[in-house]
Amino acid sequence: MERTGPARKRPPFDQFDWSSHLSHFVGVPPRDPTRRRRILDVARRHFTARGFKGTTLDGVAEEAGCAKGALYLEFADKQALLRAVAEETFAAIRARFAAEVLAISSPLARLGETLRFAFREWTREPLFDQLLRDDPELRALRDPEGGGREARAQVEQLAGWVDEGIASGEIRPDVDRDIVPYAIGVLKFAPQQLAMLDGLGLMPREQMLDGLVELFVAGLAARPAKVTRATAARAPARASAPARARKGGRR
Repeated sequence: MERTGPARKRPPFDQFDWSSHLSHFVGVPPRDPTRRRRILDVARRHFTARGFKGTTLDGVAEEAGCAKGALYLEFADKQALLRAVAEETFAAIRARFAAEVLAISSPLARLGETLRFAFREWTREPLFDQLLRDDPELRALRDPEGGGREARAQVEQLAGWVDEGIASGEIRPDVDRDIVPYAIGVLKFAPQQLAMLDGLGLMPREQMLDGLVELFVAGLAARPAKVTRATAARAPARASAPARARKGGRR
């Protein structure tokens, strides 16, 4: 009997869902499409509350409602799970950075807002604060294959903003453009350091952070041109306020 109607297209070999197809023959349940999402959500909560060392895959699997073996089908180990959680968090941070910082036209203001943005992220994303307490070097997040490409790209982006500011006259021409990205990298950890002063009745932390940003921007800003005798002589004479008042009264 001939088949009528359009032929059904088969997906490419590498896109075919073999797990669900073969489960009918070998008795293996098909892959749960929501499992990875559940694991990531639970893992994020555990890493934020307990850090990398305190989080266990058994605990994540139990709360996510799956067997530990099923978790291993999604993530090779705890470090891979943490990287996946961190990458999702970084993606959200990058989207906020684009909306809050990249749209600023002034390169000097953009550099200052980059530092303010980093301070705000400590409040928005407690995950990284917890991870740093657990592992100050963040060894668990190191990507041996990445080789720091993203970090180098960020350094070049910030250094490029310095070049832009020097060219526009906003930033001092004697600023070392290669140092500025690393200065921001050091200063962005200020909230963690200032947390140790909480409860001592000193200046509020937000005020300290605002002051740091202002000092940073002031250190980069181009100095106003010095007024010399020659430039003063070329400038149009301006009467003082009292003289203008007296002149106006005689009219």
